[in-house]
Formats: sequence, C-alpha cells, structure tokens
Amino acid sequence: MDILGAQCLAARIRAGVRIGSHIELIDSVGSDSSLVAGDRGEVRGFTAEGYVLVAFESQFQPVEIDPRMTHYRSVAA
Repeated sequence: MDILGAQCLAARIRAGVRIGSHIELIDSVGSDSSLVAGDRGEVRGFTAEGYVLVAFESQFQPVEIDPRMTHYRSVAA
C-alpha cells in the first residue's frame, strides 16, 4: 500500500463508515452550505486530508464532510 492509500484508509477508520454506506446528518454542515440536519447521502470515498466524500440526494456533486466537525450517523439504505 502506498502513502496515499494508507492516508485514505486512516481517514475511513477515523470516519467510522465505509464506501457505499448511507449517512444522515445530525447537524447542519455550516452557514455556507445548503445541507441541513436530516439530509441523507451515500459515502463515495475519502480524501488524504481525512474528509468523507458524500453524494447527498440534494446535491449534484459529492460534498467533502469533515467528520471531526460534522456529526452524522449511519442509516439503512
């Protein structure tokens, strides 16, 4: 495994979800985002910086979520 792969694996472990998991936001993401508590999405990947890439139902592009700042929970698909 290369360094990038190791960083993405560490991000997945810290986030507590896997690619393909469905999540629901518990908190709003921030004032500059239209995402609010209750929005649902599917985990599409992770970045080396530790962000979770989520495809939300209300968004056209995957959104980077910081699991240290944004609270979410896993939900059934």
